Amino acid sequence: MRSTSVLDRRSSAADVSEGHDLLLLWQHPTTREIVPIGRFTHDRGEFTFRYTRAAEMVEGLRPLPGLGDLHQTYRSDRLPAVFEQRVMEPTRPDYAEYLHDIGLDAMHATPWEQIVHSGGERAGDTLQFMQIPAVIDGRARARFLVSGVRHVAGPDRVIAGRSVKVTDTQHESALRSLHPGQSVRIEAEEGNQVDVCACVATTDGVPLGWVPRALSASVRELLDAGPVMATVVRVGAESTPSHLRLVLDLDTPAPAGFEFDREGRWEPVAAQ
Repeated sequence: MRSTSVLDRRSSAADVSEGHDLLLLWQHPTTREIVPIGRFTHDRGEFTFRYTRAAEMVEGLRPLPGLGDLHQTYRSDRLPAVFEQRVMEPTRPDYAEYLHDIGLDAMHATPWEQIVHSGGERAGDTLQFMQIPAVIDGRARARFLVSGVRHVAGPDRVIAGRSVKVTDTQHESALRSLHPGQSVRIEAEEGNQVDVCACVATTDGVPLGWVPRALSASVRELLDAGPVMATVVRVGAESTPSHLRLVLDLDTPAPAGFEFDREGRWEPVAAQ
């Protein structure tokens, strides 16, 4: 079996920017579990995709189109077709508005930057990218799109031991009050039926949305060690798609021995 597969080569290395290692998250259609199935990297004009140990453990997982072998390293100087479909074409009439929503300049944004800033998610999709968090100089660092923004209002929730219920108006007012650089609190939610480790971003006690499930268990561990704050990177207008509405940076002291991927599920199967 070949260890490396070269994908279709068509675009120039100048078409993309550098600097991110992404985790590809997949939602299991039956269990609804969020599984980190792949690592996607861009470095010096080359894209690299490798499946993870977590993908290898999913019984009956169907590999992505064009990326058919869990044990190969795929390299190319262009986005694989299955990911290129997640990039909006400049010819679309809403292209400039969409790029603005994800914090990019429509005149200069690259396809790679679109993937990084938008998470590559499409409506009704089971795939999404997330920048891989890390522990650097004793601090846990992660940037993420806040999940479930459109589902916050309505039900009673128990957050950090207090009962919270907000209306659509209260929730929208809280979002509108945010600005880049502002601190928000990360708190544990009790009794969440979807994620037993659910963590909520709040401002003045009002829930804004959830830490992605791929990070929630790790963030719960950080909360056990002390208060956790995050910083607003980007907040969109009410017209912004809800999954792109709020981006946060987590940068907090990491307790001794803390790791985001303690079980090694994010590690690639194939060699570099």
